[in-house]
Amino acid sequence: MKTKYLPLISFIMFAIVSVSFGQQITVELKDSASLPEKEVTLGDIAYLSCSDADLLKKVHNVIIGNTPWPGNVRKIEKNIIASRLLDAGINPNEVSFGGSDFTMISVESITITGDEILQTAKEYVISKLAYSEGNEEIVVEAEKPPNDIMLPLGGGIMRIAVSQVNENKSSGRVQIVVRIYLDEKQYHKIPMYFTIRRYEDIVVASRKINRNDILAAKDIWIKRIETTNMPGITTFDRIEPLLGKRILYTIPVGKPITQNMVDDPAVIKKGEIVKILVKIGNLSILTKGVAKEDGYRGRAIKVMNLDTKKELYGEVKDDCTVKIIL
Repeated sequence: MKTKYLPLISFIMFAIVSVSFGQQITVELKDSASLPEKEVTLGDIAYLSCSDADLLKKVHNVIIGNTPWPGNVRKIEKNIIASRLLDAGINPNEVSFGGSDFTMISVESITITGDEILQTAKEYVISKLAYSEGNEEIVVEAEKPPNDIMLPLGGGIMRIAVSQVNENKSSGRVQIVVRIYLDEKQYHKIPMYFTIRRYEDIVVASRKINRNDILAAKDIWIKRIETTNMPGITTFDRIEPLLGKRILYTIPVGKPITQNMVDDPAVIKKGEIVKILVKIGNLSILTKGVAKEDGYRGRAIKVMNLDTKKELYGEVKDDCTVKIIL
């Protein structure tokens, strides 16, 4: 009875072995693979063979993961592939591995150099600057050039947008942001810093000038200096308007002369005899007085009436007349 089953058992064993060998999957990893930005399949990174066409297709489409960012590489080892095969319902024990022990995946890319990004940002900064009249010179300096940027080849329509963090700032240190879009989706954001330096020919002190000095041509000259840190400060680009002005406080040599440093000289000196004018309706009264302080045209001054010895305040009208303020 036992001998009757031997041929049948031998046939079944032969059939199993034949199927097993017939469906053997061979995976030969490539040393490296450069791919478009995509989801990576086993067929992208290995040479595959299998006698079963459907099984071969299934193995080919096993998802391994995503391509790395442009400029980076991703290492895929055999144990990762075995795990992905198992996830796909394929027994890794039925797979014969060959070739490299791992493969290095990179993405096909194009490069935008740091110099190109820098030039684009610098042109934007220059286009936003307002030049004052005269001989102003503006220098735009980048603090640090950006690194090269790699984008996936065929990743979409590229657009570069540049903006300034503080749009109202036009001198000193400014922050610029460069954004790179692919098909209107932001792909990179690059912060950059520029220094905007301004230079002008302005009037400066040629020597130390003391408080209350009256400016003369020998006291000042025109010199080109950096005015970056003088926003909103009124300077002078000609000497003539300053001649005869009174200095309000001591100015060291080389310091720019600004509007808040000078004033018109006194037209009435303390102790001088002045005419005191009093107006009441159509009635005008004129008497003599003495200035109790220096007086400047259009400003109030304290005077004393010489007849009554009473001190009054009036407006300086000219170099000898004070109109009493009632």
